[in-house]
Order: sequence, then C-alpha cells, then structure tokens
Amino acid sequence: MKIYLAENRGFCYGVKRAIDLAVHAADTNCPVYTLGPIIHNPQMVDQLQEMGIGVAARLEDIATGKVIIRSHGVGPEIYCQAEAKQLTVVDATCPHVKKAQQAAQALLKAGCRVVIVGERHHPEVQSILGWANNEADVVETPLEAQALPYHSRLGVVAQTTFAAAEFDAIVAILQGKCDECKVERTICTATDLRQQAAVNLARNVDSMIIVGGRSSANTARLASVCRTAGTPAYHIESASELKAEWFAGLQTVGITAGASTPDWVIEEVYKKMEAMNMTDVVKLETGTIVTGTIVGVRHDEVFVDIGYKAEGVIPLAELAYPAPQTAIDAVSVGQVIEVLVVDNDSADGQVKLSKVQADRLTAWAKLGQALAAGQPVESTITGTVKGGVTAAVFGVRGFIPASQLDLKFVENLEPFVGQTLQAIPIEVDQDKHKAVLSRRQLLAQEKQAREKELLAKLNVGQTITGKVSRLANFGAFVDIGGIDGLIHISDLSWQRIKTPQEIVNVGDEVTVVILKIDAEAKKLSLSLKDIERDPWYSTVDTLTIGSIVSGTVTKLAKFGAFVKIKNGIEGLVHISEMAERRVANPEEVVSTGEQVAVKILSIDKDNKRIGLSMLQAEQDKERAEFSDYLSTRAPASGVTLGDKFGHLFKRED
Repeated sequence: MKIYLAENRGFCYGVKRAIDLAVHAADTNCPVYTLGPIIHNPQMVDQLQEMGIGVAARLEDIATGKVIIRSHGVGPEIYCQAEAKQLTVVDATCPHVKKAQQAAQALLKAGCRVVIVGERHHPEVQSILGWANNEADVVETPLEAQALPYHSRLGVVAQTTFAAAEFDAIVAILQGKCDECKVERTICTATDLRQQAAVNLARNVDSMIIVGGRSSANTARLASVCRTAGTPAYHIESASELKAEWFAGLQTVGITAGASTPDWVIEEVYKKMEAMNMTDVVKLETGTIVTGTIVGVRHDEVFVDIGYKAEGVIPLAELAYPAPQTAIDAVSVGQVIEVLVVDNDSADGQVKLSKVQADRLTAWAKLGQALAAGQPVESTITGTVKGGVTAAVFGVRGFIPASQLDLKFVENLEPFVGQTLQAIPIEVDQDKHKAVLSRRQLLAQEKQAREKELLAKLNVGQTITGKVSRLANFGAFVDIGGIDGLIHISDLSWQRIKTPQEIVNVGDEVTVVILKIDAEAKKLSLSLKDIERDPWYSTVDTLTIGSIVSGTVTKLAKFGAFVKIKNGIEGLVHISEMAERRVANPEEVVSTGEQVAVKILSIDKDNKRIGLSMLQAEQDKERAEFSDYLSTRAPASGVTLGDKFGHLFKRED
C-alpha cells in the first residue's frame, strides 16, 4: 500500500499566527485565557493548557488578566466589554476572517443587505454577523439562498473555510435576487488550495484519511469534498483512531489535514499507517515507487527511510530535474518524498533509489489531470530555446512557447530563466515526452476575473483615477486597474483641441468621470473635462448685457461674423448688426483676424450663445462723442441738432 500526503495540508497562516500569539501571551504573573477554544483541535488546546493558558466560554468568566481572541474572531461588542473589564486583549483573529468582518461592515455602510455564506452557528460566521450589526442574512445552501426575499442591493461575504464551488453556486442564485450584487469573495486562498489538493489526491487513491478536530468546519468540509470525488474518507482526530480493516486490500491511501491540525499530529498518523503497511513495504521490488522520509542529506547523496531493512540512497544525479549543485539545494531532513527503487540488493547492501525517475512516472499523471481540469502547475524556467523556454514541471522537461509566456509577445526571454511561475498544460503526450504549457491562458483568466470584478464596482458618474496608456487621433486611452477606458478628444477639454497631446501624455495620471459602461464589451467611456465646471460659464458670468467690448473676428459665415471676446468665448454678430447700410456679405465689412468693437445684446446660457452688434457699438460710441460735444459747445448755424445727429436715434424709436 502506497501512502500519499496532500500537497496542501495542515496549519494555515492564520492558525499558526494564532498559536504563536497565544504562546507569546503565556504569562506566569497573570491569568491567560482564550475566549473559546483558540482553534478546533483538542490536542493543541491541551498543549496550551499545559502552558497555563485556560479556556473561558464567556467573557464574564474572566475576572482579570489577558484574554486571547481566537482565530475565528468575535463581534465588536466583545472588544468593548473587555475594555470595560480592563482586560488585556491579544487579538489572534485570522487576518482573512478580519477581512471578511471588515467587508461585511463596509457593505452594510454602503446600503447593501448583507448576506453571509457559511454555517449559521459557526463562531467565525457569528463574528462576521456581529460586524454587520447583526442585521445580515446567513445562508449555507442554494436552497436557503433561493428562499431569500428580493433586495435592490445585496452585499455578499463568505466564511473563509467555505467550499468554493458551493459559494459560487449560491452567489449565482443571489445575483438573481437583486438589481445590484456586490460580492466579496472572502474564502481564504489556503482553503481553496487545501480543498483542491485533497480532491486531486482523492481522485487518484483508494481511500482518504482526513486528520483534524471533530468540531473543525474546514476539516469536515475536506472529508465532504473527498467523498464527493467518489472516494471513501475517514475523519479522525488522532492516530489512535486508525483501524487496520480500513486499509485491507487497498493499493493507495491519501492523507490530508484541516487548517487547525498541527504537523506533529499528521506525522503521528503517517507513521502509524506506515507501521500498518510494513508487511507490504518489506516486499521491495526493483521498479516500484515507494514513499520515504529523508533522514540524511550530504553534498552528493541523500539517505531515505523507506521502512526497509536498510536505508535507501539517492545519488545527486537522481535527485531532481534540473540537477542541483548540491543535495541541500533540493531537499531537507524530514521531508517525505516518493522514490523509484533502482536496485534493492546492491553490493554494498544499500537500496539504490531515484527521485527523478519517480517524479517522471508520476509527473505525466499529474500533468494529465491538470490538463483535464485546466489547472495551473508550478513551472521553473530552466533555459531558452528556439521559439520559447524550457521548464521543469513535476521533475520533467516542459516547453512554453514565447507566444504563450505573457499576454503580449515577449522578445527577450532571458529574464524569465530561473523564475518559478504558474502555467496551464495545453498539450501532454507521455509517449513523446511532450508537455506544452501556457502562462498566457492563466494570465488571461486572471485578467478576465479582475476585469469582471472591477466592472462590477464601477458606476456611471463615478470619479476614478487612472494612467494614460496610449494616444490616438480620436482620443486618449486610460488604464483603470487593468481595463482601458477611452476619453474621446471632445471630452478631453472644454476648449477645441486638434490633438490629445495638447492635454495629456502617455504615463500621465488623470482623474476622470465615467460617462458610459459596456460590461459585455469591457469598454468604458470617460471624460476628463467633466471633472471641472465648463469654464465658459465662469467667464460668461463676468460679462454684462449692454456693455461694449473689443474682440477678434474668428470666422465669417453667410449670416454674420463670429467674434472672440474672451478666451473660449465667441459671440455672433448677425449680418443685420454689422452696419447701418444693407450688407449682402460680411466680407464687405470685416475680415478674419480684424479687431472690432461690439456691444453685447444677449447671453443665452442654456444654448451657450452670445448675440453681438458692431452697429450698436458704433452708435453708442457716437452718442458718447455727441454728449461730450454738447458739454463744451453750442450749434453755430441754423442747422438743428436733430438734423445733424438724428440718424443716431432712429433705431431707438
């Protein structure tokens, strides 16, 4: 029977952080308590109690000292009560749980009806509910989601250990229950990886052992997803619960563990299963793959305990692809690995092993699974070749074409050498030892997800900041967090411009207003000029109807002349207002570029039109001159003043 360990298992970052904080909080001078079990693992809780850290079910049970907020978090009222009791608070809330709490609070403040996807009575869900002012709906199944009433705006958060597939199914239902649905996918990445690793392993073994506390939700969910894959799964807390009959007649067994399970508990389970498996291990045959634990590492060889009468040895050349400079660069003592038995009875009594050959045999199965599921795999770029780069993938040689290395074609491939990156298998042929991968597809998927998430957050009329990515004759493109929006040349400035370069350059950071969103085409129409009030109105507010101003003729038309009277302000002198005599063509009176005096007749702010008169400006000038004349002289002949100046007043009658 072969025993396999899931790639992602056991303590997550948040749990490890909580344990570390608790250990550092241990104090012989004052009592220390966790508010409820710090994690759902009785063995770890017992260890902490041995260090003097007790467990209190309620805050009321703690009179003085320190209180440790467990990884599941609590509502805001607990912090207030602890402060009132003058307790020292050690906040061990998982950062991912904290993010879910903050997301629920923000969605509530934004006017959304908050929906928490998770287990109603789980302490983490209860803590998130507290940060949503206890006004949220909690749903655990698609059926519960279907039963929710309609709301105009919904805001969705998730229990960090909730199954990703179930969450997506519930969100799909909720999106049909509202006009607007804001989704904060607060499922922990480590949870996703742990569940996916468990499913991938479960599909390739005869049975699964799931290690973790009985009350651990994420451990129970691991067992559930493994059973969903069609594999028998046994949920245990410790090695003492293992039963030999579970493994009768099995060829392969997998082990995974919940986020609250310490490594030493997993190790105990593994070693006991190894002991149960000893009768099979002693039948060591050349060409078989066995699991072993590294017990020694030298410069050029590695010693492996495979449960045989003698330790196995892996020469440096058989350790990894690409070959490391020294064994220490590739493996470490205590690491559990799979190896191929090359020689089970060598002259020196050692068992000759090869990790490279074992990797190659299992690599093709892993690559095939990744190809079928469209899952990314870790690839280390080892060199450049014609048309692309070579990569080490599960210990075999893969190839990434230059066209599949990035979203844009990469000219210089050298900077990628030595990098470890994720890529999706697109062609796998074991017979030809051919594995072709694409990083571009993965980047495209990630870009599409970011675009979808971004578009969901944008609204028409919203003000956002971006960077000018390129210019065209018709406008400027602005990168808004991965989506290019267009500022049409007419929306760049309130003034008439001939090219976008008059206003912006590539690389400029700009603040713009969203005019239109086409989510399906992933297009945004933006405006730079709408950030500020049209300066036409500010300038026109300084003008007064009836005043005479100087201007420049900018354009002639059949019906009159356009005159610029201030920067950005033009008015029209109708042909009838150009002279006293009848004018057939404006060119008879003025020419483009000529300076003229005009009187402001009207200002139409709604249509941005200004009426001007050259004729009345001239008449007002003559009236002023006449008034000056009267103040200094009297008429010297029999000609009346009416005879001399009456024409100035004809239009007034």
